[in-house]
Amino acid sequence: MSTHDDEQIENLKRFWQDYGTPILVGASIALAVFAGWRYWQQDGQQTAAMAANAYQASQDAYQKLAANPEDKTANTDLQREAQKLMQDYTKTPYAANAALLLAKRAIDLKDFKEAEKQLRFVLTQKTDDGFKSIATLRLASVLAEAGDTKAALAALNGDTNPAFTPSREELRGDLLKQTGDIVGAQKAYQAATKVLVERQEQRPLLEMKMADVGLETPEIKRASPIKEAS
Repeated sequence: MSTHDDEQIENLKRFWQDYGTPILVGASIALAVFAGWRYWQQDGQQTAAMAANAYQASQDAYQKLAANPEDKTANTDLQREAQKLMQDYTKTPYAANAALLLAKRAIDLKDFKEAEKQLRFVLTQKTDDGFKSIATLRLASVLAEAGDTKAALAALNGDTNPAFTPSREELRGDLLKQTGDIVGAQKAYQAATKVLVERQEQRPLLEMKMADVGLETPEIKRASPIKEAS
């Protein structure tokens, strides 16, 4: 071996003695980060797939119950799969959906306490505002059915999602009318109608409710899908 080769070997030895450990440590960290990222990706996909399967199973069970409310096997399947989603996959949107299904089932059985429990679960989740608005409307209806109109109105006050203003104000009007507050009902119905006029959306049932409390309903014309030629 030449003197030059000997010098190169010695240089490499000194290089690894001086810098080998930091390089290996850096490489190890990089590999660990990459492996962690891959695991997160795979685990996230697997979690989403398993949650989706559980939700599909809970939906299937609910559909069976809709056809046959006395189907004990379907009821057991619904409870098992929905509870699994709410306990094991709380951070997925399927958990809120599962709670809504359980609330529907409870409402079907007129078990208003159970329905309230499930709907309040949805309201505690970090989920889409639409889910929470739906849960709020159903919760208000459940509380009203249970005879607690005051709590129902308070529940409605907790939601400010503009997308649900017409439905929220219409329900508020219904509740106020039940308590004998006709003026309050009128204001709520008018608030709902104002948004519907802006959206050019008709609601015949709301128009009947307005007439029942002495209000005239504005004419709402749907926008023509065919644009006029200029």
